[in-house]
Amino acid sequence: MSRAPRRDAVANREKLLLAALGTLRRDGTAPMSVIAGEAGVGVGTLYRHFRDREALLDALQVRSIAMVARLLDDVLSRAGSGAEALREFLTGTVAHGSELFLPHHGAPRSQNPEYADLNRQVWQRAGQMVERGRDDGTLRVDLTARDVIMFGSLIAVPMPAVDDWPAVAGRQIELFLDAARRR
Repeated sequence: MSRAPRRDAVANREKLLLAALGTLRRDGTAPMSVIAGEAGVGVGTLYRHFRDREALLDALQVRSIAMVARLLDDVLSRAGSGAEALREFLTGTVAHGSELFLPHHGAPRSQNPEYADLNRQVWQRAGQMVERGRDDGTLRVDLTARDVIMFGSLIAVPMPAVDDWPAVAGRQIELFLDAARRR
């Protein structure tokens, strides 16, 4: 029987993931030594958590897709109509966007089975959200999960040189929702 990881190990892992994400966003690259330094830990600590760069990038993607899956779970459990669920999902995507590292945002496609399973769940839940809107008459019948995921990917990560990204993304969400509503 394996023990749960120590709290400091969990905290170090999260610091390393956030440092890697920040370094990738800022520099477009993330040398392992720079990531460790940004996280305030030694390189040995980084390699105890991630055997190599690929494992680190996979972990970033698993963390990201898990965030999206949790967001969809929350939205589907709370929101009323399909259109309300869609608004809440897209708004949540923008709120989490700076923490996402996914293939739609330029990450290499992960071969990790955990990522693949979570990705399937995201597509399934997005489909459920769209189906809810079709069933309750708030979303057009030709809207698809692909439309939602592609648009969410486009607005999730802030565009460079746009200072008021939440406001700009909010306007784009309203325009998308207007187009997605059943007439």
